[in-house]
Amino acid sequence: MDGNPHPKNKAWRGQKYSDTRFAIIKWLEKELPTVSGKIINIGAGGWPVPKSLIPPANIKVYKTFDKKYYGDTKNVVDIRGDVQKMPPEWTNKWDVILCLEVIECVPNPFKAFKEMYRVLRPGGTLLLSSPFNYRFFGQNTGLGKKKNRVYDYWRITQDGLEELCKDFKQVEIKGFGGTGPHDRFTYCVKATK
Repeated sequence: MDGNPHPKNKAWRGQKYSDTRFAIIKWLEKELPTVSGKIINIGAGGWPVPKSLIPPANIKVYKTFDKKYYGDTKNVVDIRGDVQKMPPEWTNKWDVILCLEVIECVPNPFKAFKEMYRVLRPGGTLLLSSPFNYRFFGQNTGLGKKKNRVYDYWRITQDGLEELCKDFKQVEIKGFGGTGPHDRFTYCVKATK
């Protein structure tokens, strides 16, 4: 999500990021220091930035959850699975769900949101980002085998995100990038169950 053709010209902690990824990082810098408890990062993809922004004292449990393969290597994640069908014993388990630049790769975002709502404890927080005005990035990576395919299904509008979050008590959606309020590169969602 942070690769070509978008230039990486924004510096953060010694690395360069695209404008879109940089906006997500800046949003996370504000949100993540306030979270605590049992945290699951869905679609973690091995990206270390989110965990680095949470004060260690606030983390009771931090797990990464992903099913994707990138190229011919496996992501280093704690739990492999599908956000559309998470373990039944996870009902009301997690205090915080991170789902960053993932929902566009999920065949059925309605199932995914239903599952995230189910596994989030009452009063828990979902922090989610989703590209909107962004190029198609689905591609065959690695050896071209189906398991290595990166799928790109959706671009969800602010209205769509509000609909997907309709069961949550509080929802805040912020758009970043683009030329105005209807031309955002990405949306970031904070929703409380």
